[in-house]
This record gives sequence, C-alpha cells and structure tokens, in this order.
Amino acid sequence: MLEQLFNSIFLAKDVKVHPLMLIFSLGVSLLLGLLLAKVYKYKTIYTKEFVITLSLLPTIISLIIFLVNGNLGTSVAVAGTFSLIRFRSAAGGAKELLAIFIATAIGIATGMGYVSLAVFFTLLLSLALFIFENSSFSQVSQTRRYLTIKLPADFDYELLFEALFSRCCKQQELASIKSIEGNRSLQLEYVVELQPSLSDQDFLKEFLLYEKVKEVSLSKIAKKKKTL
Repeated sequence: MLEQLFNSIFLAKDVKVHPLMLIFSLGVSLLLGLLLAKVYKYKTIYTKEFVITLSLLPTIISLIIFLVNGNLGTSVAVAGTFSLIRFRSAAGGAKELLAIFIATAIGIATGMGYVSLAVFFTLLLSLALFIFENSSFSQVSQTRRYLTIKLPADFDYELLFEALFSRCCKQQELASIKSIEGNRSLQLEYVVELQPSLSDQDFLKEFLLYEKVKEVSLSKIAKKKKTL
C-alpha cells in the first residue's frame, strides 16, 4: 500500500494522458488547496486575497507542471515567469511563506500525477500545523519583551540600567546599540525577561522616572531581521 504513494496516474511520457486523469488531478489539487487554506486560517490573521490565492495556487502549479512535462523551452519560460512574479512581490511572513511552499509542493506532486502522495503530504502537514498551533512548543513567552530606549549620547546609562534590570527582570540582553539624530542620541534595544509579578506599565514607569530618557517602547513581537 505504501508503494502506491509513489505511483503516478500519468503512467509514462509517451502515453497519451486521458483528459479525465488531468481533470481528476486538477480537482484533487483544488480540494487540497482549499484544505490548506482552511488550516492556514486557523489562529491566523489573514487577508481575503491571500486565502483565495492559497486555494488556487496548487491547481495552477499542477497545470503548469503538466504542460511543461520535460519540455526544456517551456521550463525556461516558466522559470522566467516565476522569477518576475517573485521580483514584483513583497515578502510575507514566515507562516505565509510556509503555506506557499506547501501549496507549491502539492501542485508539483499532482501535476506529475502523484495524487496519493499529495493527499498524504497535505494531511500530514495539516495535522502537524494543527498540533504546533495548540502545543506549548511554539507558544510565545508571556514574560519576554523587546525593549527600545532612546536617550542622549552623553548619558551614563550602564550603572543606572543595571540596577533597574536587576530589580525588574529575571534576565536581560543588549541586542543592539545605534547612534541616531546626528550622533546626539543613542537607541538601545534589549531582550528582557520580566519578573512575573511586574506589569508592562509598571516596567515602563521605571524608565519614565528619568528625564534623560527621551522615549521607551515595549513589545512582545520579535523584530524581523533583514538577513538570515
């Protein structure tokens, strides 16, 4: 039974494919795309356009793979088209990119005729995503924060912040320091682990007591890096 996963419904390149086989393959791609979109929407802030795109993407890729079918010239043209689309598209979040990769894999599998493998692959990853969303493995820490402070460049902050952090945080790490406003100010970024009994508002008030601190912000969301 396991071997059936790796059997293509398009038996060979020199065999004329029955139209019903292609329709069946495209229909499975559409159903798997709808399932993937449904799983993606679970506990996710999404847009209508992306959900529609995710639903139809496996079917489109499946048809493209079927049409290419070993034709080198068509393959180059398709690669150029995808490169143009990628160049004109804005980068999405990590979960969006994962969903697009899954949709692409589904389309490639069904386009080559490996329908059983595509169904198994989609169900397996959908189950994995559902488990990750509901397990503590991927949950964001409730006490970790990303702290940004702006202060004068001549302000001696090290001793002051050391005492403040030891009182309010279980641990802290200076992530970056940057000179801004023509070297007149410094922007400090910390990753801190707050004491469970301390609220965000009380933590901010500790910094606002000092007139030298121009601006302070606190966030639960990790800052996106431009490089890997």
